[in-house]
Amino acid sequence: MKKLGKLEIGGHIYEVSEENLVSPDASRELYGRHEVIGNKIRVNENIKPSRKKETLIHEIIHAVLMNGGHEHPEPIIDCISNGLHQLGVGDYLWSKLKK
Repeated sequence: MKKLGKLEIGGHIYEVSEENLVSPDASRELYGRHEVIGNKIRVNENIKPSRKKETLIHEIIHAVLMNGGHEHPEPIIDCISNGLHQLGVGDYLWSKLKK
């Protein structure tokens, strides 16, 4: 596990790390994970850097929506995170972790 830094999301401090993530369903890949109880975001260390940045956005969107008590379908989160990544938001967030 490699700790990347912290981000404040919805008034909560989240610890962000890179880890070897494995899906319990062998037919699927696990890129990231958001944990409400521990305020953690985990990004799979085995994916390409661009995927890591998009995954960070994806997990942050989960955190924002869950903190607000909103249900959210996974395909919508995928679409929004990809669009924000294309706009450079992933680069911004990743650089913010390094500080």
